[in-house]
Amino acid sequence: MKKSVVIGIIISAVFLYLAVRKIEFTQVVRAFQEADYWWTIPMIAANIFTMYLRAVRWRFLMAGTKLINIQSLFSSVMVGFMANNILPARLGEVVRAYSIAKKESISKSGAFATIMVERVFDSFAILLMLAICLVLMPFPPIITKLGYITFALNLGMFIFLIALNRYPQPIMKVLSKAVGLFPEKIKNFILRILDRFISGLTVFNDSKQFVFMILFTALIWVITAVAGYSIFLAFDLHPPFIIVFVLLVIVAFAIMLPSSPGFIGTYQYGCVLALSLFDISRETAFPFSVVLWSCQYFPITSLGLYYLRKEAISFKDITHESGTN
Repeated sequence: MKKSVVIGIIISAVFLYLAVRKIEFTQVVRAFQEADYWWTIPMIAANIFTMYLRAVRWRFLMAGTKLINIQSLFSSVMVGFMANNILPARLGEVVRAYSIAKKESISKSGAFATIMVERVFDSFAILLMLAICLVLMPFPPIITKLGYITFALNLGMFIFLIALNRYPQPIMKVLSKAVGLFPEKIKNFILRILDRFISGLTVFNDSKQFVFMILFTALIWVITAVAGYSIFLAFDLHPPFIIVFVLLVIVAFAIMLPSSPGFIGTYQYGCVLALSLFDISRETAFPFSVVLWSCQYFPITSLGLYYLRKEAISFKDITHESGTN
């Protein structure tokens, strides 16, 4: 077993312990028994719908490389998120790029570049929600500090991507010198990847497309957050509505930490921490976290496995591809 996998499992175990320590398990069982699981349907539907919206957004990013139909992109999105749920080291992005590249005969690194651009937009959307929440209510100091650090990193990445797209040749010359210390084979590999990466940055050339990306990304995350309120109703909880945005932000930061596949442990702890800010007991918060996590994990994994089989991609293929990258 790889060292990174072992570390991820240990971190998951630690955070799972932190989520359940000092709770009365008889009350946890009662909370599970009394929950109204019909309310999970809106959350599951929203999770699948936002995956479709991600495919639509990805189509715009991929337009500079090839105009791809939504169904093809949607299946690759599902395969990628499924891979994040069951494979270590968050290899879903690599698997997703491999899936679409194989089907559409395009560059894997170019497809991967568009996925990385998506991640930058996603991060800024979450940071915007954090900023709004900070104005309306206090956050734990560690979340605030993580927010500032993540904002700085994302801003740096954002500026770099814009500069790389606008001035590719001068930046490539600088980067070529920077990687000159590496062996020739590794140096050429890095430069080849960066050269193909530039093809995924066409969104920065069109102001209308750029604005569309911002608005569409905001829509994806607002739907995800708002749908989460249905799980509060499942447990007969009626907290102020801002809780859905607080929950989304804290869980997003929690799952940034290394963990086992599916973000087990870190996800549950993030939920428990977020709900504690609204005086919701751990005995309710933990079952809430399990149900909310299940609404994402099982439908997305099942659909991803279905499309994996439909595309005739084997686990051997994706693990080999992940290892290569």
